[in-house]
Amino acid sequence: MKPPETILLIIRRSLGDVLAVSPVVDILARRFASASIDLLVNQDTAAAANLLKGIRNIIAFDDGALKTTPVSSFMMQIGLLQKIFRRYDLAIAFTTNERSNLYAFFAGRTSIGAREKVFAKNWWHRLLLDGGYLIDPQRHILENNLSALSTLGISIDRIVLSATYAGASGQKVQQMLKDFGMDRFIIFHPSGRYRCKSYPEQQRNSLLRLLDSLNIPIIVTGGHSDIDRQVAATLPELKNVRSFIGRLSLEECAALTDLALAYVGVDTFNAHLAAAFNKPVFVMFGPTIPEIWSPWSNDLQTAGRRNASMQIYGNITLFQSGMACVPCGHSKCRETDRPSPCMEAIDPRNVFHQVQQWFLNLSPESQDNAKNVLPV
Repeated sequence: MKPPETILLIIRRSLGDVLAVSPVVDILARRFASASIDLLVNQDTAAAANLLKGIRNIIAFDDGALKTTPVSSFMMQIGLLQKIFRRYDLAIAFTTNERSNLYAFFAGRTSIGAREKVFAKNWWHRLLLDGGYLIDPQRHILENNLSALSTLGISIDRIVLSATYAGASGQKVQQMLKDFGMDRFIIFHPSGRYRCKSYPEQQRNSLLRLLDSLNIPIIVTGGHSDIDRQVAATLPELKNVRSFIGRLSLEECAALTDLALAYVGVDTFNAHLAAAFNKPVFVMFGPTIPEIWSPWSNDLQTAGRRNASMQIYGNITLFQSGMACVPCGHSKCRETDRPSPCMEAIDPRNVFHQVQQWFLNLSPESQDNAKNVLPV
């Protein structure tokens, strides 16, 4: 393949899926140093796209227009095709979604798409696109994404999950921390997109009380969802705990994560963001499959490869319950969006014990700060 000068990467899924394409961008930018790389993402994930290094333009797909009138949907898609039609030397779709693969075909003089193993589901991909790669449902998301580059004969020398943010966001967060008199701190993120992935109230407040005993600021983060608002309304009043729930943009959250000592929380975008900044990550997994979605360790070049009540690899400590149904891979427990028994079963004392051991080994100064730590 002739070295491409323009590349379009199409990732029309969640915030985490967008961040998970950062290793692809890293390798393409190093292999084709003069190439310009654009992203096509859903409008509600454009903020995550802004966190990726080395991106020229972000094209936002207005998914909401598909749910309005047929005319609005048609006009939106025509406008999108006009922006991308044959504008790129290389276009890659990272999901098996039909629209994504069609956009790759229309956008790229060379087009690569994601395929499922069942031929009948995407037979036309094989006819239209120049190449494709199979999505392996048992393989980590980062490794699946990089299969697209292997299809092109591009060697994978390292897998680096990364993120960045604008200086203005960093300055705003630093000022917020200064206003609160905080320097060193730990992030606690107890809520996920679904209730079954969130840490239930009793457990999260027990863990917060234990973390508070470390005598270091604990910043609780979250967004604007009903779940986040419920968490904010039920936080215990503790000396070292501060709530930043609903106060940060995604880019400001990235800046806060970069400045943090560590991340403690649930399996959500924020855990992967902490891994991208190479922070110690203490993450609680409920229904999610670790082999696919565990935070990536840049240092060890691996992710969680098994199910266990606790596994440690590099800077990542991952907790699961011992329930027989874990991990089920579902976004709802028994078809209802309710607190999950598999999250309730993760003992906050076990999580705290690992955070405590890490914190006490951080530095002599940290040990002085933690001299009144509660025993576990």
